[in-house]
Amino acid sequence: MNKKALPLLLLAVVLTVAHFACKKADDAKIIAAESSDYFPLKRGSYVVYDVDSTYWDNYYCVTRYYHCQLKYTVADTFTDELGRASYRIDVRIRKKVEEPWETHKVMYATNTGEELELVYDEQRYIKMRYPVQEGLTWKGNAYVNVADSDLHYYNDWDYQYLDVDKTYDNGAVKYDHTVTVLQRDETKNNPEAIPGQDASRTYSKEVFAKGVGMIYREFYHWTYDASAINNNDPNNPNKCRSGAGVVMKAVDHN
Repeated sequence: MNKKALPLLLLAVVLTVAHFACKKADDAKIIAAESSDYFPLKRGSYVVYDVDSTYWDNYYCVTRYYHCQLKYTVADTFTDELGRASYRIDVRIRKKVEEPWETHKVMYATNTGEELELVYDEQRYIKMRYPVQEGLTWKGNAYVNVADSDLHYYNDWDYQYLDVDKTYDNGAVKYDHTVTVLQRDETKNNPEAIPGQDASRTYSKEVFAKGVGMIYREFYHWTYDASAINNNDPNNPNKCRSGAGVVMKAVDHN
């Protein structure tokens, strides 16, 4: 080989490696940006939800249903205790469309570049992992205080991405470019079939749309105590459960 050509060959190799390295970095940025778009954090953006809640009361052996609307608004930015850029999300509530919004609660969101953390009711959840990929799983409740008996059922949940970039009809509006996060689907016995055994049911999933955020949430958790007085009353055919559930459907956003 011509010795004069060697430096040129080495330079070509260096430039080629640099080109692919830059391309890989650019591709990673694009993927990260597209993933973050499933839960955009921009001051002033909002989503309005129709909310239907269910409460199972095993003491009175009744099931109660409630309806309201919630409005999530990205209200402000701040730096959290770990020095990370974060966002405050104000949640407002109203029972009827014609009623004014009232203050309800506050949530906090942090996009670390690797995951999306959401804090509400004094618990931190890892709602998303990046990049968004079909079948990817993660421990979404890793920060939840499962030592608390009321929260113990959150222990060891495996969140999983399903139906990436698919269209989703939440029953109110159809959204393009969505991803479903299945968080839990667990059943223990069936009180209708085996009333003499304790039972429980936990189901949780959320759906996110690009440019919008969460567009659907379905959650319910109930337990059945076979030894409860109401469940051993021969004059009471009902299977008395204890727990709660909620379905949220995004109906408006900016």
